Amino acid sequence: MLARALAAVVPLLAVTLLPPAPAVARAADTPAPRAAGDTRAGLSDTPAGGDTREAGAVAQARAAADAAGFEARFQAKNDWTWSGGDQVTSLRATNGLTYWSFGDTIIGEEDPATGAYRPGWEFLPNTILVQRGDGWDATTFRNAVPDAADGDRYWTQGMFQAGGFLYVLCQRVRNTDTYFQLRGAELAKFAFNADGTLAFRGMFATPSTGKLDGDSAATAQFSMDAVVSGAYVYVFGFANAPGDAFAPHRSYVARVPVRSVENSGAWRFRDAAGAWQPDMALAEPILKAQISSVRVIGGRWVLAYKPWNGWGDTVYVETRSQPWGSAMGTTTISSPAGTTAGGQRYLTYSPQLHPEQALDSGRLLVSIAWNGADLSDTANDADLYKPRFYEVTLP
Repeated sequence: MLARALAAVVPLLAVTLLPPAPAVARAADTPAPRAAGDTRAGLSDTPAGGDTREAGAVAQARAAADAAGFEARFQAKNDWTWSGGDQVTSLRATNGLTYWSFGDTIIGEEDPATGAYRPGWEFLPNTILVQRGDGWDATTFRNAVPDAADGDRYWTQGMFQAGGFLYVLCQRVRNTDTYFQLRGAELAKFAFNADGTLAFRGMFATPSTGKLDGDSAATAQFSMDAVVSGAYVYVFGFANAPGDAFAPHRSYVARVPVRSVENSGAWRFRDAAGAWQPDMALAEPILKAQISSVRVIGGRWVLAYKPWNGWGDTVYVETRSQPWGSAMGTTTISSPAGTTAGGQRYLTYSPQLHPEQALDSGRLLVSIAWNGADLSDTANDADLYKPRFYEVTLP
């Protein structure tokens, strides 16, 4: 997420949530290298096995049929509804529209003479856009989830639909003198308006509410993603593991009945024996990394994550028979930090899966957030703080 204190010290970032995110490269920038098995949008038209769309997905007009098209559309969007953002979650709703959620968001216009933002641009803590044919429109006025009464803000992250409403996992965040502090997860509720916009209906507590970012399951931040499967919503969270020099995060899974999503007491956490416990402290890690996206595709659970977040070099996309257990197969995308042709430094993080988007290749659309290494890098390049897109063949 793009915090307003991007000058934070690296040690704090190395063990905390989602670091600042780099942006989409311009045509003049050198493309990031790709690992075997993954294809960047538009670089190959060889069909890959099988449609990656989720069963029951509603068809809708779309502006792009490959990752290059999606990247170009976001590159071209510089206005007062969205001009950059990270944590690029998407969800196809039962009304046939696809909603895209972003954490820290920039709104404003690009100066075509310099490539930087024009004066007056600003940050919002979150936005949710709706995809309509050629582009994306606002669903609310400014940020979708209002700031808390004490001034804390929310990063909108995992989304799911239940009982005709849209629910969004929200990471509560407070700025500090050096960076930011994660302060638990809450659940935002939205009603769907007839025109596809959203009406905010309030916030609900989760077992993570009020838990400050810490080093154990007892303080896990259950905000990363959510998947409805059968009668349950499966929710994914993480905690720091600073004692592990090679893998400084752990991820966990909880579940709550679909009919009880607004009841924090109904959540259960998977323990080491495979049982579902009411005590969050008993949750057993399902991954030695910080999960950023989970979907069920073709009957398999697909997990995306980037070890070390912005300081790592490789995104992993793996398939499992269940959210826990061993990987059935793994595909990688090379996504190191770097410097654009214009001299702006950037980091990459928060890979996201977008299986509702039907690509001509039949592959899976994956986005990776980009962000300037500091605020000046982002401010001086209005095309930087935007996602890059890839096409991936699932293993």
